[in-house]
Amino acid sequence: ARPPHVRAGSGGIVVRSVGALRNASAWSRSAARWRRGPAMVAAAAAASLGALSGGRHNCSTHGRGPSAAMLCGGADDRAAASWGSELPFLYGTAWKKEATTDLVLQAVRAGFRGIDTACQPKHYREDLVGKALAVLAREGVERDQLWLQTKFTTLRGQDPDDIPYDENAPLRVQVEQSIAKSLYNLGTSRIDSLVLHSPLPTLEETLEVWGVFEKAVDAGQVGQLGISNCYDPPTFKALYEKARIKPKILQNRFYKDSGYDVELRAYCLEKGVTYQTFWTLTANPHILSADPVVRAASRLGATQPQVLFRWLIQVGHQPLTGTKSPEHMKQDLQAVTMPLSTAEMSEIGGLFCEQGGNGCAVT
Repeated sequence: ARPPHVRAGSGGIVVRSVGALRNASAWSRSAARWRRGPAMVAAAAAASLGALSGGRHNCSTHGRGPSAAMLCGGADDRAAASWGSELPFLYGTAWKKEATTDLVLQAVRAGFRGIDTACQPKHYREDLVGKALAVLAREGVERDQLWLQTKFTTLRGQDPDDIPYDENAPLRVQVEQSIAKSLYNLGTSRIDSLVLHSPLPTLEETLEVWGVFEKAVDAGQVGQLGISNCYDPPTFKALYEKARIKPKILQNRFYKDSGYDVELRAYCLEKGVTYQTFWTLTANPHILSADPVVRAASRLGATQPQVLFRWLIQVGHQPLTGTKSPEHMKQDLQAVTMPLSTAEMSEIGGLFCEQGGNGCAVT
């Protein structure tokens, strides 16, 4: 049994920035899109947007580590390439199996606008995400009100009895077939964010896949690109430097074994890459029960998971939540309305330094 403050779902540097909102105009554009939802989500969206515009754009500039100017992200070229990068949360659909359609419907009706999935039948039912989108369209939630992220998974990550492309085809063709399958499964003509599920064994192979991704962007099938399960800074930096179309997403498990990706998270903030977290709650019961989190939760009248999610959002990252509970969906969205103080941000951030974030600067 898990402690009461830990629930399954989602699947460092004390950064003083609250700068996932790279500038006011970028947020204004994304806010306008989010507000266009139907009446059933308007209240939740408006509450979240009001909190973000008022509570997520402050920035304390003192302290060591990466420069405050870099972390606050005020320059125009730091604006997100896609409005999805401005969303506080994504709803994750891994391991949902036959319940995927109903859970996506619940999440969108609760107020979520970003959906994460994968063309990997072993762990995701991308086709059932597509069925949910069809239902939502009939309810008045138009396609441009939702932000869809899916993934290409190599053979190593697939169930050998249920591979969504020709396993004997060249790698390039496998990627093309996977993209086509995702478009079919989701019932859409475009994917907002296409993510490589993990790096391939060599940089050359990773770049071969990336080249196919870039052609999909050129063709208008895909909006932006990213990579997941990439915990080695030199690997991610090499991809960023060599890619013609730069990654806009890095999605990693947020846990102690990786040192909480201190170096990678700083690099993402520097380059305007959205760092997405999964396994955020399940991997971190020690963080959720830590004194700074408990104190912040008490002050805000919040739960410890809400405080951790809020810290990630306020620092400029984008957590995934995969909760199956309607109540927890509401609580997760409410975290957007709970700004942490500068002192709380610093104290909670210090926990990630203590838990393996070597080289982390704390003041």
